[in-house]
Amino acid sequence: MIKYFNPLKESFLAIFLLVFAIIFAVGGYSYAVGNGIKLWVATILTSLFPYFFISAFLSSLSITGKLSLRLSPLTKKLFNANGLTGYAFIMSILSGYPTGAKTVSDLKERGLISDIEAIRASAFCSTSSPMFMFGSVGCIMFCSQKFGIALFLTHIISAFTCAVIFSFYKRREKATESKTVFVTSDSIIYDSTYSAVISVLIVGGLITIFYVLIEILSSLGFLNPIINFINIFVKNENISSGIVYGLLENTRGLQEISKTQINALSFCTSCLLCGFGGISIIAQSIAYLKKAKIKIAPFLVAKILHAILNVLFGFVFYLIFF
Repeated sequence: MIKYFNPLKESFLAIFLLVFAIIFAVGGYSYAVGNGIKLWVATILTSLFPYFFISAFLSSLSITGKLSLRLSPLTKKLFNANGLTGYAFIMSILSGYPTGAKTVSDLKERGLISDIEAIRASAFCSTSSPMFMFGSVGCIMFCSQKFGIALFLTHIISAFTCAVIFSFYKRREKATESKTVFVTSDSIIYDSTYSAVISVLIVGGLITIFYVLIEILSSLGFLNPIINFINIFVKNENISSGIVYGLLENTRGLQEISKTQINALSFCTSCLLCGFGGISIIAQSIAYLKKAKIKIAPFLVAKILHAILNVLFGFVFYLIFF
């Protein structure tokens, strides 16, 4: 298939990257690269790499897939989608962003789920991992295991609610029948390690790129008007900055919010960022979904809805846990 590119879009992108490269060189922002890599090593590499390996290993063994196929009657009833979307949901919960989008994309490309089922699944198979919320955010950033547990429960209940809501998307088109197609690999350890290494490096690269972008935009004052506007309402500079940074790159924003004490505001804004995921994560997911020709607009609506639900449920869980 021949792909036609928009000349205007290409020109804009080329100019943006050229300006970015000049500013980076002249402004001496190499320190931001180091800080981005340190953030990745401290909060992502140590907590997510084992989970990337485990999820890839389980997928190769077919155990997760076979178990999810047994849930087909339940997924059809609740999500209006066949049991294979339950498999994608499990992989999303285990591995975090953007594994769910990748899995849904793979299922759609192989003809195992319909176009409508892929759209429904993309709405709820887009979650952060428990290790990120327990380890990185809870234990490392906020120094509170309880914070991580409450964050995880909020996140999963919100994702489940999104799944139920999106089951009404083109409700008349019913779920298809599930197929057992999972194949065990002969080199499970190698394949799982390779997959985990590549995944964690890609995440690290994106975190670093967006860390540098945030640093440049912040130092040039482009983000200040937005931060100041949000600060009118939240009256906390760290949280205001964290929200703006987090909408671009999730981890960077959460790190900023963690500089303040644990309270309803810091917890709910952390829930907001984990639910939305940040533009860097959304861009990864969109790349997978577009590859499988899955509509993007419903996915974006679902991310906004997940973020809102996270805030609402987050306030309830804050009252319960703290």
